[in-house]
Amino acid sequence: MKKCLLLLACIAFATSSGFPQSKPINVVFIPKSSDQDYWTFMRQGVDKAVREEGNVKLTWRGPTHNNDTDSQIKIAQLYIVPGVDAIVLSPTDKVRLVESVQRAQALGIKVIVVDSALDGNNYQNFVTTDNYAAGKLAAQHLSALLKAQRKVLILRTVAESASTEDRAKGFVDYLKENAHKINLIADEYGGGSRGDNYRKAMELLRKYPAIDGIFAVNESASEGMLSALRDAGLAAKTKFIGFDSTAFLLDGLVKHEINGLVVQDPRQMGYLAVKAAVAAVKNTPVKDRTIFTNAVMVSPENYREPEIRALLVP
Repeated sequence: MKKCLLLLACIAFATSSGFPQSKPINVVFIPKSSDQDYWTFMRQGVDKAVREEGNVKLTWRGPTHNNDTDSQIKIAQLYIVPGVDAIVLSPTDKVRLVESVQRAQALGIKVIVVDSALDGNNYQNFVTTDNYAAGKLAAQHLSALLKAQRKVLILRTVAESASTEDRAKGFVDYLKENAHKINLIADEYGGGSRGDNYRKAMELLRKYPAIDGIFAVNESASEGMLSALRDAGLAAKTKFIGFDSTAFLLDGLVKHEINGLVVQDPRQMGYLAVKAAVAAVKNTPVKDRTIFTNAVMVSPENYREPEIRALLVP
């Protein structure tokens, strides 16, 4: 907490000088998608930072689904133009967005990466959850629920999404190091939308009807898996850890169809990303290049607690 307060104080100092106050700071925020509640949370944090700054002109525009990298690249290219001061980007692909970010920096546009990592170092700051640790948290919770020798699977979303890949890696590494009696028998990608993930989940449940535990790495994968478990008659019978929070997933949690949700703090990510963008434009960047925000395990036992509820409802 002290480190976070110190970081915010540094940002407040950094954003107080070095840029003409009469000129609005033109910030373009490019999320991964518009079809997930996660980005509603993040937009709330972004809007809070914009209100506090008072001289920020915000443009918010992203693709519909988080596997539409072609559309995200086109959106980025649209705003790599003179007059844009900063771009905050959540890359759908850690490799394919590199060229766009390099072009932005060559034009003098400050770039802040948020939520999901980007290869290279052509950006000022990276604001993110410690996704590797979050994946380990999911594995720790699931292995405690299973206890004895069991079979589990992972439903990923799309390849080259750094945040979700890190979660899966943390999950796998924890099982290898700490849960030798638990066997990972399937580790597959579902796609970018809830529908894509539902179809993949149904395929997996037909192939592995006696599965004991499941980890889904993000909102769309978790929603698709919950729908599939219900339709397959396996909801509340198979231990299931999801990621992120929606009304649909909370309903599953309350009904004990989901045994835990790893929940991030996208409001804080969005807030800190805009603050870092403003600081970078004023040539007083935040010193910590990577800025971590917390993730927590939400369970049927703790979801009513006020500090947890604040992370669950947009």
